[in-house]
Amino acid sequence: MGSSARRHARLRAADRHARQTATRWRHDGSEAQWARSDLRLRRLLSLWAAPVFVFGSALLSFLASRATPQADPSRSVYVVLAAICFALAVLAIIDLRVIEHRMREQTRWHRPT
Repeated sequence: MGSSARRHARLRAADRHARQTATRWRHDGSEAQWARSDLRLRRLLSLWAAPVFVFGSALLSFLASRATPQADPSRSVYVVLAAICFALAVLAIIDLRVIEHRMREQTRWHRPT
């Protein structure tokens, strides 16, 4: 076997390996369907985030009510930050409900958590 034939055989092997690797990591659209997250960790984060953001929203609302017209930062900054904190608190509470549903579903179908 000449050097040209050996080189060609190596290139074919490398090409075959590249195609196998590409097939293994090909995305077919079912990733989200089969993806799993650590529900316990998500639950812990949501249990932490919900009260923190509720408290932050209440504190920023209080600061907005106490802000004077010439205060720096202005009242609108506090209101916007309070609204963002409130939205994040609602999101954390919704996530807790989703996690609760999925954990119940896993228990029902005897899947490991």
